[in-house]
This record gives sequence, structure tokens and C-alpha cells, in this order.
Amino acid sequence: MRIAVVAAMEEELAPFRNFYASTVIWQKGKTIIEKVHEDLYLVVSGIGKANAAATAAWVCQQLSLDLLINTGSIGSFRKELPLGSIVFTDRFVYSDVDATGFDYAYGQVPQMPADYPVSETLLAIIKQVLTQNQISAFQGTIGTADSFMSDELAVSAIKKAFPLLTASDMESCALAQIASFYEIPVINVRGISDHVGEHAPATFDDNLEFAANQAFHAVRSLIDFWQQDLS
Repeated sequence: MRIAVVAAMEEELAPFRNFYASTVIWQKGKTIIEKVHEDLYLVVSGIGKANAAATAAWVCQQLSLDLLINTGSIGSFRKELPLGSIVFTDRFVYSDVDATGFDYAYGQVPQMPADYPVSETLLAIIKQVLTQNQISAFQGTIGTADSFMSDELAVSAIKKAFPLLTASDMESCALAQIASFYEIPVINVRGISDHVGEHAPATFDDNLEFAANQAFHAVRSLIDFWQQDLS
């Protein structure tokens, strides 16, 4: 299985670089593509939906992927989930798109699906592999927005629109949207760096490395499962 692991920031990809020997094969702007071997690539996309979409288009077009894994840090909407906890999404949604005036669902880009679900098969594998590796993880919907979730009014509005939202990032739904054009499945497995709200930026700074390392261990267990014949 050919896999690309995509993180927004170099800090989030650092644990993978420390573990896997890789070579840069393409770089432009904030995007860096590194090859570990023929079936594994490490990717820095840059922060935000535009960077994520541009990166997804390149890797999906050029690498003939079987799976795209989005990872790194994430802000949790659930205060009871401890920092460093692993979360993975059951579907990708935008939490800052509003075309409801044209009878689209909140979060739905016009003429595009309302969300991008992860297959039950992939969800079952994630649960199985993480459980077998004694990695505690939480499944829930992750929303994507071009805003860091530190503004209380914005957080309240998103909670109203998506009351069951588990966490928020700035890239994953854009990756899923572009990958859907190529019929390439996407999963999102991240570590909680902060809880949304006014204290989120300081908490994020303090816990980015911790969250990235936690996410790395979870994602590496999945890579080992899918590429066990290569190990």
C-alpha cells in the first residue's frame, strides 16, 4: 500500500523524520515532499486549506497513492479529552463555510458534498490497530476552518452549527475534498495540543511537540499494519 503522511507544519512531521530516513524529492513554497521508499512519503503541506489543497493535488496526481494520512496537532472541542489524546475522524467537514442562503447545508461548499465520510472498513482498522498497540484514541467528527479556534464567539457559532464536533484543524477537509477527485481515501489521526477557546494559543505552543509525538506513535502503528510485508 502506497501511503503519504501529511502534516501542516515541520514540527508536526519532525517525529517521522527522526524515525524514517527520507530524501526530499520536491519542494515549492511551504510544501515539501520526502520519499522514505516507494510506498511511503512524508509531506509538509503548509498551514491552512489552500496549502493543503495544493499539496493534495500534487501528491494525488504524482504519487499514485492508496491512502493519505493527515496528522499532527489538533484543538479539541471536548474539554474532557486530555492533552495528548489521539483523535481520529469519522467524516471530514468544513466548519466555516456558509452557503445556506442557496439551500446548501451549513459547511457545504456549493456543488460539493456536505461532508466526506471515512469508510467503515478504515475506521474498523484504525480502532483495531490502535487497540492492539495499547494506544487510547477517540473517534469523532473533525471540522476544518481557516481560523485557529481561539475566538470565543467563533467557537460558540461552530458549536451551534456542529454540536457534536470533537475537534478542529485547518487542513483535513481540504485534503479530503481534493483526494475525493482521485478516489483516494483519507484518514485523519492527530494529537490534541489544546482545547478551543481564548487560552488555546498558549496551550498549543506548550504542547505542540507532545501532541505531535503522540500522533506519530499512533500513525506509525497504522503504517506498520498496512506495510508489514515491507518491514
